[in-house]
Amino acid sequence: MRTMMIAAAFIAAAGAALPAGAQSQKAAPKPAEPIKSYIPGLEQFMGVIQNEHAKLWYAGSKRNWELAAYQLGEIKELMSDMQDLVPTFKDLPLADMLDAVITGSIADVEKAIEGKDSKKFAATYGKLTDACNACHQATGNGFVVIKRPTQPGFPNQDFTPHK
Repeated sequence: MRTMMIAAAFIAAAGAALPAGAQSQKAAPKPAEPIKSYIPGLEQFMGVIQNEHAKLWYAGSKRNWELAAYQLGEIKELMSDMQDLVPTFKDLPLADMLDAVITGSIADVEKAIEGKDSKKFAATYGKLTDACNACHQATGNGFVVIKRPTQPGFPNQDFTPHK
């Protein structure tokens, strides 16, 4: 085995020492094609937000305020990404519409979570859900109706607080 390795090294070194024309003719490498960037469509963002919206309800209804704050943060982050990547939809100012939800309904839910107020959380969660549906109506997607979840769709996640 050692002999084969030495022979391979010798052949490689000998090939490197040959003049450029004597080495095997290799085709010039093709220029790299531009890397295609993936930008999620609005429906991918909305699908993830719908999951986060449900998880937000489960966390808040179990008074797991840390998880509820996390889920709300995820929704805000997704909405911010949508504002950057999909600022208009059907010639409507989607970024501005989302900003109204963030500074209105989401801010209210955030205050309920910070205050660890279950009643206020339930009420503001309902208003957030209404704001989602109003946006769907305004964009011509009123057939997409969001509601408070009634059955956990995440059987592999425990929403009760753990310390």
